[in-house]
Amino acid sequence: MSLLDGRTPLTVRRLVYVGTGAPAFERAYAARNPAAAFVSDTPDGVVIADLDSLSLEDLKTHAQALAADGVLVAASRSGAHVAAALEALGDTFRIAKLQALIPGDDHFDDFAPRLAPAQLPQVEDRDLLLVVQKSAAEPAPLPVQIAAFAPRLMDIRTRLPAHALRSEPELTVAYGGAPFTFLPLGPESPKILVLQRPLLPSAKAWCVAMADAVRRGWPVVMEIDDHPAMIAAVAGRKLAPDDWLTYGFTHALQTSTERLGRAFSKYNPAVKVFPNAVFDLPPLPPAPAPRRVFYGALSRGKFAARVAASLAPVTEEFPEVEYVVVGDRAVFDALPTANKSFHDYMPYEAYLDLMATCAVSLSPVEGRLYEDTKSDAKFLDAAARGVVTLASPTIYAETIVHGQTGLIAHRLKDWAPRLAEALRDEPARQVMARQAWDYVRDHRMFAHQAAARSAWYRELWERREELTAGVIGRLPGLAQALA
Repeated sequence: MSLLDGRTPLTVRRLVYVGTGAPAFERAYAARNPAAAFVSDTPDGVVIADLDSLSLEDLKTHAQALAADGVLVAASRSGAHVAAALEALGDTFRIAKLQALIPGDDHFDDFAPRLAPAQLPQVEDRDLLLVVQKSAAEPAPLPVQIAAFAPRLMDIRTRLPAHALRSEPELTVAYGGAPFTFLPLGPESPKILVLQRPLLPSAKAWCVAMADAVRRGWPVVMEIDDHPAMIAAVAGRKLAPDDWLTYGFTHALQTSTERLGRAFSKYNPAVKVFPNAVFDLPPLPPAPAPRRVFYGALSRGKFAARVAASLAPVTEEFPEVEYVVVGDRAVFDALPTANKSFHDYMPYEAYLDLMATCAVSLSPVEGRLYEDTKSDAKFLDAAARGVVTLASPTIYAETIVHGQTGLIAHRLKDWAPRLAEALRDEPARQVMARQAWDYVRDHRMFAHQAAARSAWYRELWERREELTAGVIGRLPGLAQALA
């Protein structure tokens, strides 16, 4: 991913690219935002690969061609050139972002390195990012600080949304783990704090933490994407009735499915559902994948192992088929074949690359209590890589159209014949892979929800007094702590 691909807003639909390397940029950006079109006139986005080599007259020409509220994104290594560009653009454009980019790992702070125009003459030979918007009336970007308390295996709810949202001109994003330090913003300065699966042991601890956040002027959002009873079960304990109250201890809550949204809304009225999505959509593979079967999951219980054991008829008909298992040793051991490989936990991108080498992905779900609140993320992973999903009806029947975008095994005895059918009929498998890929492209890209996320965070800031009053009413002791 190039610097400008990752920093070009996902909300842009008509785009002009100025500079060398256009084909590579277009491919990379289309993978993030398939709805975008590269045009020659009236764009809502202009990307300038090298501001330093562009004349000011050409810059003004491209900027003036922008549609109302259009965005111009430019890269430079010269503060002097950026300063001259800002002067040439004039008051018609507001500065959304002006940053000296700092190389680093997945944790980043896009607030700290922002620059003031007066600093530009002293900045040379560093990657500079300039984002301006053709609107003088728009508010300044809203700082969003995201702290991930349990990021392992949660890339699609933590790291990837943070990286994607940092491209939006309406937001400035900081992402890191826990513990975290508040960004240095005054109480009246607009801002939002998102805590992913915060681990606080008691209502008293919540009271201390929220009193600190409220005094500093931070509306706090809890990010949670599993049913509390399932989280408790993984931790080896039962869910107590009072545990539910915890989900009302923040100003708002965001989650991944409508069922979870309804469950949490009983305890926190400010709930927003952002379904899991695909962040990068490679081209559909031109040739069918080898006959390999993929399974990747952790702690799915005995049912997944029973499904694996039921596949003996498939291994007899297709002894050459290799089974690739990630994470679940019980499923690996239960597979009735020696033609199998096991992989432990791996980074998300490596997991997707491994899945892409297979033809079919298995997603068995027993249908136990609350399992229907989980998301269809594994189908999305497979569909985006051209892999056909064979899944249980729980969760997946609400997304997969059987025989069109994947296959559903309603009973344990259905798994072997369904898998054999998928392996046997390669043309049908290719049609399903294509239609699943199309579904993701048209309906489940993160680009589809980036604007809604930005708008919701802005709305929370505007409602902060009302939301703070709600938290005070739900969290015992908070009113006294703030008195």
